[in-house]
Amino acid sequence: MFAEQRHGCLHEFLELTGGLSLAEVARKLRCCSRTVRNYLAGRSPIPWHRVEMLRMLTRETQPLPDKAAASTEPEQASLVANIDPDPAAPDVPPAELLAWVGVHAPHFLSSRRSFALYVQGWNVVDKIRRAKREGTFQDVLARWHALAVELPRMWRSGQMFAGIGPPAYVDAKPPS
Repeated sequence: MFAEQRHGCLHEFLELTGGLSLAEVARKLRCCSRTVRNYLAGRSPIPWHRVEMLRMLTRETQPLPDKAAASTEPEQASLVANIDPDPAAPDVPPAELLAWVGVHAPHFLSSRRSFALYVQGWNVVDKIRRAKREGTFQDVLARWHALAVELPRMWRSGQMFAGIGPPAYVDAKPPS
């Protein structure tokens, strides 16, 4: 998907900005407002990663579904962690590591190696423990359940992911 697509669509860019001002869009994308003006005027092509960043930010800011609405949702996430448990952290199972990384840095789920480097380098186990103590880890799990439905559809497609090894997750539900 991403390997073939170099530039985003202006229509999609406008849809994802949702009527925000130029300054707000520039702040979200971490670029200057002139760049956003050039995208809107057609003077510069919109890089695909800008559209993807807006899409991810939109998902993060959407309210979490109610528990009653989530139970009636026909589609359930079927992702299972494809990683070994950490013997030094028996209180943090692989499913929780997968959820944390999937919510905060989903691009590191592309391979087991990148996943392991992220977990170790960013001290994810301690962050999960702190989130559990503070009571915020349930929000991460709820957001992960919403994201995990879409993840198998959009991730690891194209030549960019050829030959990098297995991902950090396995889709337990066969494709229909």
